[in-house]
Amino acid sequence: MRIGFFVNPLAGYGGPINNKGSDNLQINNIEDSVSLKIAQSFLSKIDTGNLIFVVPSGYMGAYLLDKMGIRYEISYTSNYPSSREDTINYLNSLENIDILCFIGGDGTARDVISSGKDFLTLAIPAGVKMYSSVFSLNVNHAASLFNSIISGDKYESIYGDVDDIDEEEFRRGKLSVKLYGKLRIPLSPDIILNSKAEYSTPSIYDIAEYICDTMDSEIYYIIGPGTTCKAILKNMNIDTNLLGFDMIRGGKLLSMDMDEETIYKNMVPGRTKMIISPIGGQGFILGRGTKQISGRIIKGIGFDNIIVISSEEKINNLKYLYIDIDTGDIKIPKYIRILTGYGHFKLRQLIE
Repeated sequence: MRIGFFVNPLAGYGGPINNKGSDNLQINNIEDSVSLKIAQSFLSKIDTGNLIFVVPSGYMGAYLLDKMGIRYEISYTSNYPSSREDTINYLNSLENIDILCFIGGDGTARDVISSGKDFLTLAIPAGVKMYSSVFSLNVNHAASLFNSIISGDKYESIYGDVDDIDEEEFRRGKLSVKLYGKLRIPLSPDIILNSKAEYSTPSIYDIAEYICDTMDSEIYYIIGPGTTCKAILKNMNIDTNLLGFDMIRGGKLLSMDMDEETIYKNMVPGRTKMIISPIGGQGFILGRGTKQISGRIIKGIGFDNIIVISSEEKINNLKYLYIDIDTGDIKIPKYIRILTGYGHFKLRQLIE
């Protein structure tokens, strides 16, 4: 089998530094690339024995395959730093491939459809925004699906939506999502087929009131993004960026719109709780939309100190909750409790 394979080295880089995207960034040290680490993890988990990978040169493809001793052909010589033109030119160079695999985000998916090619595509998530409904749950599920496909298992193909946002508006706390096109993908439970959905219901104010009534004045609280979480701050007459992570203690704002490094330095192990809400329509609680939260933060806080909140409408449309983050040796529970109203909770299965 011939496999088209490429990486957007910039995808996901903006998350830990709280940039709300990566379109306007450059990587000074390629070792800092989030997507290259995910790509290496994917390649290490798949059976490459009888495959030929058709790739762009350099960090977009050949670099990793050389490093891992995987057989490949170069169909396009990419520039460094690479751009969307490199992605489109590489895709236009491809012929006679059985499946296209890429590691990137919504912007990368947009570039794929801009090429006009209709490849069966396996999209491995590495971006910050992740509004599209074409990506695998995480790198582990992507590798499992890939191995199943190349072993001969048959999958129906469908077309998933590629959505993206205006990053400049997003950084200012304004969300505007636009459908750009569709990608042909395998129909599989390893892929999230729903785009993000937004909900606004009165129950979020009951949730906020319950959280405020039960807060410990000695505990540091990290408040996540989204209208459900920010309703807690509004209950305290605190106004921050809708899409950022903030820290409060004793009803006072200590830090707002924090990046990964700031969160890590300010959290106090044993005295910190984090409040987050699932992504509507998709169900991710960590990894997508929360790139500021790393494995070391989860380990320092402790998974038992994560409080998940959701409106009834949102959670009733989610059968499972998901994690797309490297949790290392952190013990992840099989089920998690979600606060859905004033003292009202529901359980959902948690899938890594």
